[in-house]
Amino acid sequence: MGKPDRNPVFNGLCQLLLLLALIHGGRPNARYNWVFFIPISTLCIYSVFFCAPGSTSGDYAAITSLLNLILTASDYILLRNRQPELRKIGQKKATSEMTVKERLMWALSLLATPRGIGWAHEPTTQMDPRPTASRKNFIASQFLWTIFYFVLWDLALVPIRENPSFKLGGPSLAAFGWWRRTVVWSSILTVYCTMSGMYAIASIISVATGLYEPQDWPHIFGSPFNAYTLRKCWGRVWHQILRKNLTTHANCLANALHLPKGTFTTYFKLFTTFFISGVLHATGEHVFFQNFSEGATVQFFLLQAVGIAFEDAVIAIASRLGYKESKAFKLIGFIWVFAWFTFCIPMWLDSQVHSGKMYQEDFSLIPILKSFCENRGIFKMAA
Repeated sequence: MGKPDRNPVFNGLCQLLLLLALIHGGRPNARYNWVFFIPISTLCIYSVFFCAPGSTSGDYAAITSLLNLILTASDYILLRNRQPELRKIGQKKATSEMTVKERLMWALSLLATPRGIGWAHEPTTQMDPRPTASRKNFIASQFLWTIFYFVLWDLALVPIRENPSFKLGGPSLAAFGWWRRTVVWSSILTVYCTMSGMYAIASIISVATGLYEPQDWPHIFGSPFNAYTLRKCWGRVWHQILRKNLTTHANCLANALHLPKGTFTTYFKLFTTFFISGVLHATGEHVFFQNFSEGATVQFFLLQAVGIAFEDAVIAIASRLGYKESKAFKLIGFIWVFAWFTFCIPMWLDSQVHSGKMYQEDFSLIPILKSFCENRGIFKMAA
């Protein structure tokens, strides 16, 4: 007897339970708030491991969001009293003093911003400056950016569709020389464009309806001009949606082990953060493989911590020798980062693309235009 299909209602139900947990957790007497975590984690785990596997990259995104919901619930429910109080910037009243309606709006606002924009835990130094444009100009600008992301995403798919490594049963991305391996950057670009485009659309809707102001929508990714070290790549340039969930659990584990402040604890947290992220993404891939033996996702993420530790050591040595950050320093850094990801991303992507379920349903204008031109003999006339 086969597994039942995954019910998308479970995701909404888990979100509702988390909302109720946040509202209830703000009451003076909320000692049993941990009970909410049980059905949330149970529904999420059931959807991942006991339902029929998905068949598209969209299923991977849905499963990953469910797994991240477990981390979010753990952060906001189980670890709520083990960290500074969750407060909005400018919040005058403690949640225990709020009315039910006030706690509802407080909780909705918290769940709407996984990066913590507008909250005390906002990653101020890890994100781009807030937009300063008027509401009308912001909407117009985001609309143009949305078109740009779609066109760029469409172009990034061209080398992917032409590369045999992205086909079912194709050769490894690492089977070719370095020049051919650079196609992995097209894959990175598709993720960047997809997330940026969805973020831009959400910002347009929320600002147009008056739910949020333009300054509430700093870009989801940082400037690529900061990508001259691995630490900056992961800490500033790439999206920070998972940052709080990962760092909170790493900090909690370090505190539980009573690790003293210092270099060892700093890198313990670094490796723990990337390990948790690796497990999160690897479990999301379970939707494709139905096992954990085919991918190397955890190894990939742990390797990022190794790379950052190595990079920190090199920079520290260079600093002691008198070298300072300069244009030449940044140029070397960009080359290092480019080479690093060209080398290690295939170990993460290989198993996904060879499952035959990545990039298979992406809508693209280029094949449509190509077919249109071929049907009308445009290419032949041009030849």
